[in-house]
Amino acid sequence: MVQLDQTGGYRGTVSVKLNNSIGPYIKSFKGVRQGDPLSPILFNLVADCLTRMIIKAQHNGLFTGLIDHIIPYGVVVLQYADDTIIFLKHDMEGANNMKFLLYLYEMIAGLKINFNKSEVITINDEENLGQTYAELFNCQVGLFPIKYLGVPVSPSRLHVRDWLSLIDKCLKRLDVWKGSCMSIAGRSTLISSSLNNSPIYHMSVYLLPKTIVNKMDKIRRSFFWQGGGRKENIIC
Repeated sequence: MVQLDQTGGYRGTVSVKLNNSIGPYIKSFKGVRQGDPLSPILFNLVADCLTRMIIKAQHNGLFTGLIDHIIPYGVVVLQYADDTIIFLKHDMEGANNMKFLLYLYEMIAGLKINFNKSEVITINDEENLGQTYAELFNCQVGLFPIKYLGVPVSPSRLHVRDWLSLIDKCLKRLDVWKGSCMSIAGRSTLISSSLNNSPIYHMSVYLLPKTIVNKMDKIRRSFFWQGGGRKENIIC
């Protein structure tokens, strides 16, 4: 499994189809500015080509995805914006074909895949082939769990330490809030609108461990009653 990180501008070659006739390729040498509202649309148009190229090559038998005994040809790619995961069965020839396809995509689209930020992760690797594939793709060897769309993913059971990022996220939000200067009604509004909504996305996918739920409840109680600070006992 290869997790790719795509970076770069929108420079490359495009063609215009007019009246069912494809015109000559137009080379662009300058991309859009960072933060331009047209940037996401252009990226989606170009990034979608990678998925189409991979699926077409898969149907031509150049490589095989996972669980091909359940899904025809297997699952070979998951892509959301610039977050791409490629699934391959153990086959060095197929991996070489995928590497060549990625180079072709870079030449056609003008986007550069940052292989230094990409990772190769093996599932049930009994022969320790992770390093071999990492050298082929010039990537790092990654470990489970990985994060995909902000949610940890692992073939085995997730541990409490894998969910500590939720606790850190809640604490970072509390750092910028001045709970001691708010009324109880104001604190209740912030808790309902922000802290309570923070883990909903993760809870729609997983059942959170009780330890994490208890820590989040403790953070909410502390902010509601003490404003996020420590309660001081005054002795007369």
